[in-house]
Amino acid sequence: MPTEAEEPTTQLWLPLVDRLVLLIGAPALGVGLGLLLPPVADWVEGLPWMPMRGPFELVASFEGRWVGAALAGVGLLAGLLLVVIAFATSLRVTLSDSRLSVQLDDTTRVIERAAVDAVFMDGKKLVVLDRESRQLVRDTIEERRADVARAFTAHGYPWAEADPYAELYRRWVPDAPEVPAAVNALLKVREVALRKKAAGDTAELRAEVEKLGYAVRDESARQYWRPLVRS
Repeated sequence: MPTEAEEPTTQLWLPLVDRLVLLIGAPALGVGLGLLLPPVADWVEGLPWMPMRGPFELVASFEGRWVGAALAGVGLLAGLLLVVIAFATSLRVTLSDSRLSVQLDDTTRVIERAAVDAVFMDGKKLVVLDRESRQLVRDTIEERRADVARAFTAHGYPWAEADPYAELYRRWVPDAPEVPAAVNALLKVREVALRKKAAGDTAELRAEVEKLGYAVRDESARQYWRPLVRS
């Protein structure tokens, strides 16, 4: 019987095609824009009515073949930086029969298989629930739904085609009488964080709401709540 270190694993991340497009396309686009900028700048310089001409006039003021080469180099670096950012900010999930690890930005979470009660997709978000229906994971994943389902099923995780508790969710409105005052207060603060697109704050406040016995999911800036359910 294989040990934990020898267990076969499956990784869900950016699909191979997407990675190739980023690796080739982003640097190539950066180089192309860098090469095109000098002639575009010369053209814009001759249009006195064009707004925001300053940056173009600056580029046009330089002379010599080195200008295009330098700007192409800057474009190449910008394209490579875009690739690094895209790779670093894409959810990476590594599955084995006994656990899964979830890596996003510089944070890695390890979740034991025994703690998982349901796995499903909510739009583009991967959701993993524990045995009290807490959301251990709710993050956007770039892999196709079918590939995600196949990977989790192959490793014996309880895959669901939809949220098993979807019918329990209710739209939250300020001071909703069905939820405690403390939960209302947290959801009010979280609504502000959602509107500001403060992802870290919204995730932290979701965890605080769950500590009080409620789950919350979002649709744009709208929040929907339900009580936690023990399986």
